[in-house]
Amino acid sequence: MENVLIGHSFRIPRYYLDLIDFKDPCCPIKGQAVPSLMEAQKSGHDDPLNEAEFSVTPILIRRHPDRCVFLVSSECAMYCRFCNRRRFAGKAFDPEPYIEESLSYIESDARIREVILSGGDPLMLDPDKLRSILSRLRSMKRQLTIRLSTRLPVVYPEGLTAGHLKAIKDASPVWVIIHINHPREITRQFLKKIDSLRKCGASMVSQTVLLRNINDCPHILLSLFESLIETGIKPYYLFQLDDVSGASHFKVRLSRGREIMTFLQLNASGLAMPRYALDIPGGLGKIPVDPEHVQFLEKTTTVRLTSPAGKTGYYNDDAEESRCMKCGRCREDG
Repeated sequence: MENVLIGHSFRIPRYYLDLIDFKDPCCPIKGQAVPSLMEAQKSGHDDPLNEAEFSVTPILIRRHPDRCVFLVSSECAMYCRFCNRRRFAGKAFDPEPYIEESLSYIESDARIREVILSGGDPLMLDPDKLRSILSRLRSMKRQLTIRLSTRLPVVYPEGLTAGHLKAIKDASPVWVIIHINHPREITRQFLKKIDSLRKCGASMVSQTVLLRNINDCPHILLSLFESLIETGIKPYYLFQLDDVSGASHFKVRLSRGREIMTFLQLNASGLAMPRYALDIPGGLGKIPVDPEHVQFLEKTTTVRLTSPAGKTGYYNDDAEESRCMKCGRCREDG
């Protein structure tokens, strides 16, 4: 286990730890949070989306002319075992020296119209620091679309404070993207924080990563997405796992993902339907997982991917076959 921890930091809040069913060997909460010896497998890449090449400052990634990803924090309340930024998350990297440089860069280029606050988790920042960053973005001469990607309400609800909520309210409109992967993560405490975010004016959407032995089941995802709609959160993305080193045991076959999407199209409300997307390795952008953009090559696990801009990349669709987790949801759904 020591080798596993060397590869990726470990932290789990008491709140999320208490959600684990240690009697269940397939507990989806445990699988996301607790290190596994399978992480010692070295397939994949440390930087699967080649973010280093697209970084204009050490914490500002610009892959597209009109938007950028602003890594304002390197800390998370919990270090998910499938994290695609494990190369620096929790590694004592301090974004602070590069905040002003990054803000100045955004301000100087009028083509940038959207800024995505990410990390780490932006809500791990001190509320005053978050307020300062949001206020600076809002004070620029043009109106920016601001997104804030977070997992805090899911894994550590008590970490979302009145100060964070006020900072978001003062910078409204802010799109808050909740990273949530399983219905068991929807708890009373989570719902309370979501209600607080909605009351402070946040526009709420979600993103989910398709994870083997966690949520690679149409009934689990149907339950998750419909429950999110009931709380006022629009499911936005269902992501194919990035091919990051140490997380290959979470990969799901693309064919399984498409089966799940077909089931959802037949059984879910249109509001509950996310986009099933894959980030082309190497940083060539997101594509929908459909026949127009994804070509399966015969007698190989290699898949050819074509971006809307016509760029070509490849993905290794080498996941083990999904298996039933015996959760009983299929019987509940009839």
